[in-house]
Amino acid sequence: MSFLLRNAPQVLLSAEEIIKRFRDLVNRAFHKNDLDISYDQWMVINTISKKQGVTQTHVAEQTRKEPASVSRILNLLEKKELIERMPDRANKRAKRLYLTPKGDDIQQKATRLFNLIAKDGFTGVYEQETNLFVRILDKIQSNFAENKE
Repeated sequence: MSFLLRNAPQVLLSAEEIIKRFRDLVNRAFHKNDLDISYDQWMVINTISKKQGVTQTHVAEQTRKEPASVSRILNLLEKKELIERMPDRANKRAKRLYLTPKGDDIQQKATRLFNLIAKDGFTGVYEQETNLFVRILDKIQSNFAENKE
């Protein structure tokens, strides 16, 4: 256990650095390919593309983003005409989110770039190693979630 505690800061810093570099690579690839979206905007439209008609709450849960951040991103995506908000039939205050044809096109192009970058990052990593890594991350995330106050 002391080994883990001694190395926890380095492990967390490494994880943070991987995420930062990945986001930067994705953002640069989107820009280079004239996709007028960011990594965070892609996360939101990708979530909507998986289930058209979701709510903002669902998007926030799936992307693990604060509702206020999701709201700002949705406003930007709506201005760019990539999504549209439609009233919920059952709850007039709620809005359902849909990709526009333009949003669907950008989502597909951006997802291809995202997948290429992710594939490059996992070069030389075996499926068994990836599965173990995901299980470890899920366990750590679960531990932190249980200790949330």
